[in-house]
Amino acid sequence: MVAVLCLAILFFGEPQTVRALESQTLPILLVNGAIYPRFFDPHGLPPAFRVDPPGGGKEALFLLQFAGQVREDWLEEMKGRGAKPRGYLAYNSVLAAMDAGTYSKIKGLSFVFWSGLYQPYYKISPALQLRLVQGGEVTALAQVYDANLLGQVMESLQAMPVEVLAWGGDSWCGIVVLRLPVEELREIAAMPEVEWLDLAGAGTLPSTWISGRGGMDASESVRTARASGSSATKPSGNPESVAVSDTGKEPPSGGVMPEWFTKRLTGPINLSGAGDAVFSDHATATTMVLLAGDTLDERQPMFRPLRAILYLTGYGMGIPQFPVSMFSLLEDAYSRGARVFLSGSVPEGRESLTRYGTYSSQRDAFAWSRQDMLLVEPAGNEGTDQDGDGRVDTGSILGGSCAKNVISVGGCESAGDASTGESSGMAAFSSRGPTDDGRIKPDLVEPATGIPLISAGGEGGSSAPVRWRGGAYVRAFGTSLAAALLAGDAALLRAAVRSRTGNEPSAALVKAILINMAQDLYPGQYGEENPEVPRAPNPIEGWGRPDGSWTGESLSWLKLVDDMRGLRMGDTRIYRVDVQSMSELRVTLAWTDYPSLPQSRMRLVNDLDLRVIGPGGESYYPNGRHSRDPLNNTERVVIEVNGRPGKYTVEVKAWNVPMAPQPYALIIQGR
Repeated sequence: MVAVLCLAILFFGEPQTVRALESQTLPILLVNGAIYPRFFDPHGLPPAFRVDPPGGGKEALFLLQFAGQVREDWLEEMKGRGAKPRGYLAYNSVLAAMDAGTYSKIKGLSFVFWSGLYQPYYKISPALQLRLVQGGEVTALAQVYDANLLGQVMESLQAMPVEVLAWGGDSWCGIVVLRLPVEELREIAAMPEVEWLDLAGAGTLPSTWISGRGGMDASESVRTARASGSSATKPSGNPESVAVSDTGKEPPSGGVMPEWFTKRLTGPINLSGAGDAVFSDHATATTMVLLAGDTLDERQPMFRPLRAILYLTGYGMGIPQFPVSMFSLLEDAYSRGARVFLSGSVPEGRESLTRYGTYSSQRDAFAWSRQDMLLVEPAGNEGTDQDGDGRVDTGSILGGSCAKNVISVGGCESAGDASTGESSGMAAFSSRGPTDDGRIKPDLVEPATGIPLISAGGEGGSSAPVRWRGGAYVRAFGTSLAAALLAGDAALLRAAVRSRTGNEPSAALVKAILINMAQDLYPGQYGEENPEVPRAPNPIEGWGRPDGSWTGESLSWLKLVDDMRGLRMGDTRIYRVDVQSMSELRVTLAWTDYPSLPQSRMRLVNDLDLRVIGPGGESYYPNGRHSRDPLNNTERVVIEVNGRPGKYTVEVKAWNVPMAPQPYALIIQGR
């Protein structure tokens, strides 16, 4: 019965009975299993993965399920008694750090239905569990719930047969990268400071493929397809700063950087762990596309009013990866004035596909702490058709794109890219979602094929360009370039919104506007009889490809809300718009959610709901659903209103907000 209930919550969402249910009937959903408090006995766990609470005033992590939905006053009472809440777990549960004395006070509180020690069994990721069966040696990433405890962890590790490769910390967590015999994972998991263990990979440098040089007329370029959208959001005044993180170890193919490029560049700032900072070809290509969009086939590129802050990292170039803490990298970029951050290379590898890991959690934690910083991630180039059915398989999206508070960008085909088809199609190599908990990713798509780049003058197939040479250029392919296009558009949009409103927009507002104006790619390049892309939103294109004409039409802006006060449990906000001579009404709600924990099976923490009520009382639900969406922190309603004039009511409701208050952004547009 519980399994059926959980499926109903996930796929049908609304039933009011869920709110009325007591915690006694609901499990705590962890990646490594569900705990049913009424029947749970820790002695049923394998002895090698079970420990007793530490003594001597030492802290450990405990699971607590409350008697109902988590309330602010309950959390405050816990904090007042010495507990340190770490994060939320579905259903009605929190993970909290405390010592044995504090635990004895907390577990007896009237609102605590069940509590127990967070056991080592639940700390080891599925990827590492497989390695335990296989044996041998493994490189693992240990997440410590408090970076202030890294000293204790390092001291304990000295007595163990492990090699510490790297370590670092930030205000969200500590990270230790270890090489060790797999059997030692049990001992690491038993350490009370350790929250999560995962396989440490080399990261990913999304490939940029080159298809040849020269011979492309400028009128064929993707610029033609994007011109109207890009120009609609170009602001005047000081340029926006965008931080770019990309690999810094790979030697470039040589050449001289164009002056227009170096004049708009800060850095490179070398965090790769290597020696002297050098431009890699991939970093150069990504940053050039960010600054000049798709106009690099011109001797004088139509560069955007942007500046780039380039960080050279070791992501995608081996183990250990530097910087160890991605949170710290984001902090540095923010301190230098960047409010858009673009990942060119990422610390997650193929072992991370569809999964929300430590670095996903770090991204979300930073975004929660700095609500005006927009993070842009490439979906990855992992798309394949392994089952041979003629369609690219789902479930290949990179772990970094599984973070909730990022814009994950997939790749569509470019107008004028005759080698790959029509502009309405998806790039076959572009990674598809959904995430492992069913959330919609990627969020958006941008052209990822046939992007013009200045040629380095080497042989065909060189990794990327670094200089202008005799007017020659090449076509490049990859979702890192699509992400660069989107990051540039987002920075321009951010400046335009600031100019319009007089306020610094939140990342959620910029995301909401981009998704609200996205156009569906349905049915793709093969027609309606054999649709390549279903109706948006979907795990192939997300909500579609941004169409700047929506933003350029000033009359379309019916309501723009950037509510930083936020919502608390049970709050509702109502907005009304009078729709008369319009054909389409679009409403998008987005919020920067509280970070999830990697060990949680469900990632959404604060659950807001969007509903639009028509003049006749009919309800419209978001994301193609027939009831509330309990999974995503972006919700869009699109209504054909032609012939149905009248007053439409937009309702934003706080269904479950354990980590209150929850700021949100809302845009209502019509045309």
